Amino acid sequence: MQLLDWPFLDALQTGALAALFFSFGTDALSRRDRMMGWLAVTCLLVGLRHAVLALGTLPTLNPDLVDRAQSLLVTCGFIALCAALTNLFPRHFPRHFAGWIALGMVPNYARNLLLPHPGFWDTFMHNAANVTYLVGCGFLIYWTLRARQDGDPMARRLFLGLLGLTLPVVVEITALSFFDLKIRLSGFSLVILAMAIGTSWQWLVVNSMESRIHAAETESETWRSLVPGHAFRTDRPSQAMDALFGTSWPDRIRTSPEASLVGSDGATYRVHSRPLYDHERLGSYEREEEAQPGNQGFLSGWTVAIGLDNAIESARIQGLLRSWGANVHLWGTVPPREGPYPSVLIWAREPSILAVWREDDLLRRRPRWIQIGGPATKGPHARLEPGPTEESLRNSLEQLLSRR
Repeated sequence: MQLLDWPFLDALQTGALAALFFSFGTDALSRRDRMMGWLAVTCLLVGLRHAVLALGTLPTLNPDLVDRAQSLLVTCGFIALCAALTNLFPRHFPRHFAGWIALGMVPNYARNLLLPHPGFWDTFMHNAANVTYLVGCGFLIYWTLRARQDGDPMARRLFLGLLGLTLPVVVEITALSFFDLKIRLSGFSLVILAMAIGTSWQWLVVNSMESRIHAAETESETWRSLVPGHAFRTDRPSQAMDALFGTSWPDRIRTSPEASLVGSDGATYRVHSRPLYDHERLGSYEREEEAQPGNQGFLSGWTVAIGLDNAIESARIQGLLRSWGANVHLWGTVPPREGPYPSVLIWAREPSILAVWREDDLLRRRPRWIQIGGPATKGPHARLEPGPTEESLRNSLEQLLSRR
């Protein structure tokens, strides 16, 4: 017997499922998401089932044909739901679970496509198909519980809802099998379940994207920290850039990304940058040694004198100075009374010897000088230990020449 003919409720379920189908289908196509695609197919098939039931109340339609169509549609919808959950929990659901359910539904295909209604074999096949529904629901709950116990975030959000929303399906099957009562409200269960899955999936996707963005930003900052003072972002402050190029450097780079910048030390710097977003840019800078005066390095245009006893050490330092663009003069043990007067003196003898430079008011022409070894004395000079490294010598020269 028929419990109730509720075309309005069937039409309501059809509308709700159609809206979910369009929403989930659009999202699945835009993101190539298989889980959302199967969920959209589920909503479509079960929505068509309730549309057939709503139209089946018309006197012009064959009730037997309507019953066969709705039964096949709900079977295909259940298979699609199993496929969606398999893609949702790939580590816990068997890969071919939906295929197993499709094989278990063979009796339902046979009864609706081949057997007359009603009849002994029709009833037998119908009950066999109902057993497949119940076994499938049992496995859905079991594997979702396993996923929840393993800490799956989707399973934690969906398990209780899935457990509660499978009850109307069980009640519908039980009422039909034992009491011949047709209670077709399982569409509402699918509407709620589909909405829960869809919103939870969106929540998971958003959280995953936010975590990936945070990881990417952290990695970016880590890479930038490996070259302190040489990398920049125009949307973030940089004390090193402010000190070297002034506080207006972001606007200058945004306006002319390919232009070189002149630093406060008088050197020219080449800027390499790429668009970041909007008008912001990300990049780095390096000193243009070839653009400096003389096209030879940071000592181009400077005269440096050397007074060292060790010939090997003297040759080594001469090579460094010339590679940095300096004009090198070799002094003996006593500085000359007449010019040329170098800009920098690298001296490895007693500082008192330089007293000769005080004659004839030559104090104003005394060069900046670096003392190699010897006693530590006060004065406007730098002192290095014998055999200075390339880095220490370069740093001392840059400080003496105020190039920092």
